[in-house]
Amino acid sequence: MNGFAIFKWHIITISEDVDGMSLCYLLDGEKWRLPLFFLRQSLLLMNIAEITEKQVTERAVASLPAGLSLHKISFFHSKGNMRVVIQLDKLADKYGSVNIGECESYSRALRTALDELEKTTGVNLNYSLEVSSAGAERELTSVAEVQRFGALPLHVTFAHADKVLSEILTAQTIQGEIIDFALAECKANKKKYSPKKLREAPHYQVQWNSIKKIRLHLDV
Repeated sequence: MNGFAIFKWHIITISEDVDGMSLCYLLDGEKWRLPLFFLRQSLLLMNIAEITEKQVTERAVASLPAGLSLHKISFFHSKGNMRVVIQLDKLADKYGSVNIGECESYSRALRTALDELEKTTGVNLNYSLEVSSAGAERELTSVAEVQRFGALPLHVTFAHADKVLSEILTAQTIQGEIIDFALAECKANKKKYSPKKLREAPHYQVQWNSIKKIRLHLDV
């Protein structure tokens, strides 16, 4: 196996296999250094992928315009290809939704940044890019996001009294990582429960780490 990978300002080159291992050298400027270490090919490829993901993530954040933030970035590797999937967030929007024009504009800016990365490093990223809004049914990933969207109906799956429940709730109060939930006044709950049940239903005191999944509920 022969190849190379960018690591900071050095280039690690890889010689032929030695009993399933790869012998790695370091080129510093124009000076060859002594062999550094043996590394299994699977671990080497994993480390190269991690370095590439870090570089792409840095440029994904740097390419954000004012008013937008990075909600989630995911990488999928297959047969030498890298699929980059990005979800954007918009703080000024009630649901955090980003419109198509904003997604397209950001996608162009990020592609320009990644093209520049390929030119400066000499590495072909061989990537595909997908950019979208986190959406009206976005998954929440922190207590801070529950605080932000707590007044909206939330579809919450959580552990409670040795059971796993799935309810549409609103966050009433938050103390540390303990969230006080009540049944949401929404169409789905009005179909599921009687008006009396909705009024008199007890609140749920839920620890953040007891939540299996939580996302915005689109009440249509």
